[in-house]
Amino acid sequence: MKGIYKLGLSLLMALGLQTAKAQQLPVFGHYIYNPYLYNPARTGDQGLGSLNLNIKRQWTSLPYAPLTAAFSAEAPIQNKKMGLGGMLYTDQTHIIRKVGGLASYAYHIPFSEDGSHGLSAGLSLGLVNQRFDFQSADVEDENDPEILGDQAQGTAFDFNMGLNYRWKKLNIGLSMLQGLNNQIRFLDALEREVSYVNTRHFMASAGYEFALGEEKKFFIRPVLMTRIVPGLPLQIEGNLLFGWKQLLWGGFAYRSSNNETATSAIIATVGVNVQKQMFFAYSFEMGADASLNNALGNQHEFMLAYRFKERKQKNEKLESEIEKMKSRELDMLQRMDQQGKGLDSLRQAQAAAAAEKAGMQEQLKQQASLLTEQQKVMAKNKKDIEELRQAIKEQPMMYDKVGSIYFKQGQAQLTGEEKAKLEALKQVFADQPKAMLYLFGNASTDGDPAKNLKLSNERCIVVRKYLINLGLDPMRIMVLPMGEDNSLKGDDQINPNDRRVDLILSE
Repeated sequence: MKGIYKLGLSLLMALGLQTAKAQQLPVFGHYIYNPYLYNPARTGDQGLGSLNLNIKRQWTSLPYAPLTAAFSAEAPIQNKKMGLGGMLYTDQTHIIRKVGGLASYAYHIPFSEDGSHGLSAGLSLGLVNQRFDFQSADVEDENDPEILGDQAQGTAFDFNMGLNYRWKKLNIGLSMLQGLNNQIRFLDALEREVSYVNTRHFMASAGYEFALGEEKKFFIRPVLMTRIVPGLPLQIEGNLLFGWKQLLWGGFAYRSSNNETATSAIIATVGVNVQKQMFFAYSFEMGADASLNNALGNQHEFMLAYRFKERKQKNEKLESEIEKMKSRELDMLQRMDQQGKGLDSLRQAQAAAAAEKAGMQEQLKQQASLLTEQQKVMAKNKKDIEELRQAIKEQPMMYDKVGSIYFKQGQAQLTGEEKAKLEALKQVFADQPKAMLYLFGNASTDGDPAKNLKLSNERCIVVRKYLINLGLDPMRIMVLPMGEDNSLKGDDQINPNDRRVDLILSE
């Protein structure tokens, strides 16, 4: 087993005294890509959700360089009016390890129909565990009575809350982390209580994205972040991001120091989006103080994210089209104002609409007249059919039913079997060169009567054409569509045998 720290050293250098203040939360720079890291109000406010892995390695020249990692997931629910998310994180510096988990909820209040203007409020609840592995430390005197045990750890509730105001591409956020300001207590080897306070952290951020170029493929996004820890100097971080089509990012940032040591940093970042789903980013940090940077080393931060396919891609296309339409509309209005033809164009459009309306009314009148004529023809055909029926009834010897051609439901096509029947009847027609052939078209009673009448007429025409192709004189063939009025059983019941054409030969 390795040695362990003395109590004073462990408390002063690892924890700080109970009244001492320090920045306890990891300083991620990739909140510019994943704003949920620092503000629960941003839960589910982008797309259909994402999975994010953030890793940061600090001060690589130190033998036990701090390593921080966070895995987060968030997505909208209830038609994007709410958001749910969660985060697991760990922060380890040599013998000190902090592990926590949070569950988040956000409510998004829209001020506009398209959701581009609104206010979001978010809340996170969870647990945080602080652990000190003194077994891994090296000390001069392992028998010193002023020591802690091999390990010390404690767990406490964690609470975050935040607000975010958005207007188009502007976002202004406020958040409070470690809001309970609670204590994690330990006992040393002499049974004395030692506590560690999870100090409240306050964050404020603001960013706006400016589109560049006629097609707005390029953008520039300045982002400002401030971190406030009671008892420490205000820390300010300014970022300037450049991008192309939401696929490539690059930028620079400067972060001021928040303690007596000059730990301010200069940052460079790049990011790439693959097929609008996989996202990778890397940031390189170096201390602004050259001598201190040589002692501590540089810092590296990585991010890997998966963003679910979502309607936002379509919405972005729609928004782009709307913006183009608005731009074209503005140009058109400006030209109309400059040329003084706006009112004349409107009057001409009204006149054209009136002329079109008058033309449509005339067409309606013509169609009504044509319908009346068709009704007269149908009435005459009905009269002729009734007269023919009566003639057949009174003089049955003059009319001879030589066959029937059958069809499938709703169809007017001849099958091979029915064509053979017509070819077999060809000689019967040829033996009576002066006789007339009447084609009575029929349909079953299922369906609309008007459509059935049309279908019976189409069946008559198909039979007539086939007989003409066989060499029969077209002047000897009369088509008489009956619709569903000539049922074999004389009732309204559906009968498949009603789907036929009867061939009646007169003397």
